[in-house]
Amino acid sequence: MRKFLIAITLLFVAVINTMAQEHLSFKGIPIEGSMTEFCQKLKTKGFTQLGRDDNVTTFTGDFTGRQATVGVGATDDGKSVHSVVVIFDESSEWNTLVNTYDYYKGLYIRKYGEPSACREHNPSRQDSNISLMYELGQGTVTYASAWNVTGGTIELSIEKAGYSDGVVIIRYRDSQNVETKIQKDLEDI
Repeated sequence: MRKFLIAITLLFVAVINTMAQEHLSFKGIPIEGSMTEFCQKLKTKGFTQLGRDDNVTTFTGDFTGRQATVGVGATDDGKSVHSVVVIFDESSEWNTLVNTYDYYKGLYIRKYGEPSACREHNPSRQDSNISLMYELGQGTVTYASAWNVTGGTIELSIEKAGYSDGVVIIRYRDSQNVETKIQKDLEDI
């Protein structure tokens, strides 16, 4: 009986360690490694690189059947990728934005369950596109959901883009690599 308990305890510790070391994935690619390595893997998935600015590399490509811009964030030295951001086309139509948001929220709920945080607040007293887009531009509309998943967090939101447009954004943040970046930044201050 004692050997059985020890074996179960060791198995449990091994499972916990494995889970703690797991990275969040984007399109089946773990968010880990250098900027160069991760970007090469995105290219093999059909993404086309648009450019690179400091520690962010941008791509265009297909995400769930929709054209999107994808940004990959890494530490200043490029040694550790920590986040991926998906940005869909801007729209001046509230229905387009909210339908896209609702579609992805439904997908993430199916895969990960209910969001760990969700705020969908629209103070507009009118249901017109002009009123809703005005409220979004003023920053009074909040549509955001977040999931704490194995390896990190996924955030979905509708945000202001330009003067009269909005955009749906999905952010993937790998918890291990974000923490590594924070620790490195703490050393700098």
